[in-house]
Amino acid sequence: MALDHPVSQRILNMAATHTVTCHGYELLATGAGQRLERWGGIIVQRPETAATWPWSHPANLPSWQGHYDGLHASGGKWQWLHPFPDPCIIRHGSLSFQVRPTESKHLGLFPEQAVNWDWIQGVIASTPPRATPVRILNLFGYTGGATLAAASAGASVTHVDAARAMVAWCSDNARLSGLEAAPIRYVVEDALKYLQREIRRGNRYDAIIMDPPSFGRGKHGELWRLSEHLPLLLDMALMALSEQPLFLLLNTYSDLTHDLSGETPKSLIDKKIPGSCEIVALGLRGCLDQHWLPCGISFRWQPR
Repeated sequence: MALDHPVSQRILNMAATHTVTCHGYELLATGAGQRLERWGGIIVQRPETAATWPWSHPANLPSWQGHYDGLHASGGKWQWLHPFPDPCIIRHGSLSFQVRPTESKHLGLFPEQAVNWDWIQGVIASTPPRATPVRILNLFGYTGGATLAAASAGASVTHVDAARAMVAWCSDNARLSGLEAAPIRYVVEDALKYLQREIRRGNRYDAIIMDPPSFGRGKHGELWRLSEHLPLLLDMALMALSEQPLFLLLNTYSDLTHDLSGETPKSLIDKKIPGSCEIVALGLRGCLDQHWLPCGISFRWQPR
């Protein structure tokens, strides 16, 4: 999930940069609009729009065994010189994830998000004991990295994604991680519609995680543009927070400053709720070429 366009330097200058590793995954090198990775022992090459630089010493790089031939996230096809491992399990701490090629260029896991999983676990674990578990709402939950991180720390999680296959994948990952009995509620639904219904029902959450795409279409062809829907999404999310919230976590993958008339997600959050909003630049570093690959920006709000 690399950035579609360079994030404005103003935001990057404000951001802390973190990276962690996942056992079974390595970013090897990037260049010429591609990334070269090792997933469970097999070397994969796929498109990467953020890799605008040339390959560094390409003759010294290993050859791919699997390749996605499209130039974008979808519309291409996988080519395999060797079968992709089945199962292929990637681990981070106590969490386990099954990865596999999809019809897009993705394999069902974004390892750069591991820094957020650690942060989520830390915030929940440091919360003073409560009469009931911390309630987490994970919108656009995909295959469940943040959901499993929160559940493993003792939270009760509602996992929402419009794609039934992704929700089922999250459930499989929960089982692999030993969390099949954890209080996780799986919901197949449009995230914004579900959030609006929860507000009408009077349901509130101690923390909300949002990982919205920059662009997409709903089950019935509804057009989603984050640049247009973000202010409403934030408004709804803040309305759905409990009276003693722990955090709000928003991930973005494109530069929204121009589309938001010079605003940033941080400034939008700061205007709506008192607290502190940390900006974190997500990314991965190639172990063979040492290039830093930007993979998005996280906005972590917490009350002071």
